[in-house]
Amino acid sequence: MNTHRLLIYHRDARIYEEIIRKRVPGLSLRAAVRPEEALPFIEEAEILFSSSRIPDEVLRKARHLRWFASTFAGNETLIKNPLLPESVILTKTTMYGEMMAEYVFVYLLSSIRHIPKHQEDQKNRIWDPVRPARLRGKTMGILGLGSVGKVIAERGKQFGMNILGVKRTPEPVQNVDEIFGPEGLANIIPRVDYLLAVLPMTPETYHFLKEPELRMLKDGAILFNIGRGKTIDEEALVRVLKTRKIRAVLDVFETEPLPPESELWGLENVVVTPHISGISLPEEVGEEFIANYDRWVKGEPLLAVVDRERGY
Repeated sequence: MNTHRLLIYHRDARIYEEIIRKRVPGLSLRAAVRPEEALPFIEEAEILFSSSRIPDEVLRKARHLRWFASTFAGNETLIKNPLLPESVILTKTTMYGEMMAEYVFVYLLSSIRHIPKHQEDQKNRIWDPVRPARLRGKTMGILGLGSVGKVIAERGKQFGMNILGVKRTPEPVQNVDEIFGPEGLANIIPRVDYLLAVLPMTPETYHFLKEPELRMLKDGAILFNIGRGKTIDEEALVRVLKTRKIRAVLDVFETEPLPPESELWGLENVVVTPHISGISLPEEVGEEFIANYDRWVKGEPLLAVVDRERGY
């Protein structure tokens, strides 16, 4: 019988417990929603399945921990936490690509098909068959070609789009027509109709897009940020948006929740959503963990291991 000891610490711990117990019946498993529920079991746990928001009081007692399976894609706070030793393998969740691609294309298709206008026309009983645009032939720039960026590139290709990308190491990526390193931003930004920031938060990506880069965007371009809020200089973005030169769809922000006094709320050329482009669905996150756990049991290298030096 399998004797590996797993602690699930999560607001949806009971749901994850049910999913994992059904698929891995021999696993020694405990589930906790609050610190006081976790503390009696954390010291003996070899595997911790949790978000990166785990309290220090719990992590401090994880003396036998060998693998932290994070339910998040971005884990910058865990990477910096001195209570998580280098000897502990840290993995991330990578199943968000499909969902985040859907988020992007919902807004793109709504825009080119003038859905908000038609909804307003319906309320006012106005028949105005404005001509729609096409995604085919448009150019999309993707900053960050990890698990999410790659899915978005694939979907863009299926719509017949031209795909440009920025990657830390600019080797070829499937479905991406041209790839540049970070120093190649000026080769991409002026050419794109849509610019997507899907970047992790690292010292190198802090304010990766500042005012000069934002002003390179062509008139009418749409900027998406679905990665991390601090990768774009938000004050500079507000200034550029006020010129009405570009539009933006923003799901992440430098401060979250977005403060009520932020000017972004009131700009007509901005869509604000509350960090929901990629949400955790327990059945999907659980399946990814179970597949990695199978590798753990077999002694195979785990997938989606976080490179702590790179920050993702």
